[in-house]
Amino acid sequence: MQDARHTVPPMSLPPSVLPAPPLAAPGTNTGARPVLHLRRALIWRIVLIAVAVLLSLAAWEVRVLRQAATAELPATASLVAQLLNDDLARRTSSFDRIDIEVPLTPLERLGRRISFCVEVQHLMRDRPLAQSCLSEEPVTDAGRLLAPWLRAGAIGNAQATRLLQLQAGIRAGTIVVTPNWDSLGQMLWQRWLVLGGFALGFVGVVAAVALLVDRSLRPANEVLTALARLEGGDLSVRLPPFALSELRSIAGSFNRLAARWAATTARQRLLTERLLQVREEERRRLARELHDEMGQSLAALWAEAEVVSTLAGQSLPQLRPSADAMSRTTEHLLEGLQRVLSDLRPPALDRFGLAQALQALVAQPRRRAAQGDLHATLEIDGDTERIPDSMRVHVYRIVQEALTNAVRHGDAAQARVRLACTERQVSIEVTDNGSHLGVAVPVPGHGLLGMSERVSALGGTLDVAPCLPGGMRLAVTLPLPPLEETLA
Repeated sequence: MQDARHTVPPMSLPPSVLPAPPLAAPGTNTGARPVLHLRRALIWRIVLIAVAVLLSLAAWEVRVLRQAATAELPATASLVAQLLNDDLARRTSSFDRIDIEVPLTPLERLGRRISFCVEVQHLMRDRPLAQSCLSEEPVTDAGRLLAPWLRAGAIGNAQATRLLQLQAGIRAGTIVVTPNWDSLGQMLWQRWLVLGGFALGFVGVVAAVALLVDRSLRPANEVLTALARLEGGDLSVRLPPFALSELRSIAGSFNRLAARWAATTARQRLLTERLLQVREEERRRLARELHDEMGQSLAALWAEAEVVSTLAGQSLPQLRPSADAMSRTTEHLLEGLQRVLSDLRPPALDRFGLAQALQALVAQPRRRAAQGDLHATLEIDGDTERIPDSMRVHVYRIVQEALTNAVRHGDAAQARVRLACTERQVSIEVTDNGSHLGVAVPVPGHGLLGMSERVSALGGTLDVAPCLPGGMRLAVTLPLPPLEETLA
């Protein structure tokens, strides 16, 4: 098929260009369910505050244990030294300084109340006399894992040293007392388990709060969903009557607004459709009058010019050039008139139907700004007879305007027109390889304003977008009436 010049701007049309957005079929959910950010934000804030509090409490427990371990150490060391020295004084004399034994049995009762580690060193020996760690309760693996971490962050002096003395204050060695880090790790683990229990309980509280918030904000969510559907073009959406009087008032106002909008849109659509119909009728009338009057007059004038040219060649040769010029001018006017008549009302549409008219349309030569013409092809899928007579001219005009845009604004070299007819809709797709001069947003004058008005009046949708690797894609979808209405 032949050339066509057309330019298609690269995006969906903005509201500033389109007089009204195309509306979806009533009852269709055109928008996704909006996310209610208030609920999520509230729950996340509660969770973050709770986590911060729990972490602060956990860190506080660590600090308290570290401080307690070193703060109580001197008193514990003094008590340990007193118990061991008293026991040693009962069992030995001042002459047993070399060979002494220091059992830790006297510390067992104290170890059941206080956790600590003790090491008894002889004054004259390298190896300790006794060493042990006493704990209030058994230590698990979790406590042992936490012990090195607690020891690494100890606050203050982590050991206390006292003298091991015989009778009469004779020095026999030293007693070194350190915190029982394994036992402290066990205590920390148990306290963290308690905090974990509080955390689990808090999770339940958050879940309950989430349910309450969700239930409380459900009307707001319904309002947002209805607004999204209304924004998407579903003018049949309505809000239910809510229990709260304030929300019920909002729902009533929303429903009245939607009803008025639907009525106004319907009136505008009917008015636009009527204007398009009147415009097509006026074009048909002008085409008929131009054909009947100016066409016949120009044809008669051309015939007279031919006669004058012939006679001038026989009797007055000097008039022959002027007569030939009149003939050529008249012939050029006739050709221009034929093009105007074809634009006003394509004769093939009335005589041969939509398919043949579109074939003739894409076959028309359209000169590009660059060298050559636009080469256009046509693909038809489905039965075009399914399209009502009143809609066929609109389909023709949409394709005509798209091809004109391709040449005029995109300087395209190739274009493809695809027409698909189903029982419910007719789809028009025009793609080209034009440059479109970097136009990112369509503006009035690109032929899209009139096309969008036409599509909106027919209850359809129009989408213009760039296509890869270059060019534009224009897609139009028009709903078809039920088959019985078409046959009627």
